[in-house]
Amino acid sequence: MPTKFYLPELTREEAKEAAAACVLLVPVATIEQHGPHLPLHTDIDNVTQISLKVAATVNPQPRVLVSAPVWFSFSPFDPQTYPGTIRTRPEVFAEAFNDILESYLRGAFRKILVVNGHGGGTEEVIPRVVRRLNQKIPSVWRDWQMPADASIVQFCWWVFLSEFAREEMEKLRGKNVSLDWHAGDIETSLQLYLRPELVDMSKARRGVTMSHDVKFSWHDLTDWHRQYMIDGYQPQVIPGEDDGISGDPTKASRELGEAIFNLAVAKISEFVREYSAR
Repeated sequence: MPTKFYLPELTREEAKEAAAACVLLVPVATIEQHGPHLPLHTDIDNVTQISLKVAATVNPQPRVLVSAPVWFSFSPFDPQTYPGTIRTRPEVFAEAFNDILESYLRGAFRKILVVNGHGGGTEEVIPRVVRRLNQKIPSVWRDWQMPADASIVQFCWWVFLSEFAREEMEKLRGKNVSLDWHAGDIETSLQLYLRPELVDMSKARRGVTMSHDVKFSWHDLTDWHRQYMIDGYQPQVIPGEDDGISGDPTKASRELGEAIFNLAVAKISEFVREYSAR
């Protein structure tokens, strides 16, 4: 019988048996507009499918489980303008997400990897939640002593690739290409690979891009996370045809999506094996 690796499909006995000896992947993102050409679920679907494939690749050595996706992180977009977008308050998301992770810790999961598939400020809030829990500060069970050997790590999956698969990403996309951290060529390509029936490329339009007019700033997906090195110093914004997109989805293809998906799975699987062995 194949190994089950999606946590909600396990019985309580199976979950109890697997908890302490596994790495638990927790995909997190949001439901929000992704231009006129992509489905609202783009962020959470991409990161969930990557996480599930990592588990299928790595199991059974080490044992890897994937939790239910956390899809209600906050979005900067207004649902009045873009119906279907979910807007939560950052502090509400932080409290709820803390309780979700603390519940997993309370359930004897010792190694937890949060895989973020969204930006919008979550890249600042999620690390604060993780640091608090790694400091063994409980919120739900106030008098509970968290296990000393438990740990949580987190990263945005595309930032992880930009740091640890930089050359591979440049080969796939080219150098000095337009920014994509929302509905551009990368996210569109992934959905063309994963959910082609939900993508309408006839409506794809170039969005906001970043110029390469400065040396000491971030320009592209491969540099996006480096914006935190010099606060407030950004390159020139070049307006596009659609204000709800950052990047150029017209450059997307199913082949690019498959290549990026496989690269993400390979690199994250490599990390999971290293994390499990520590």
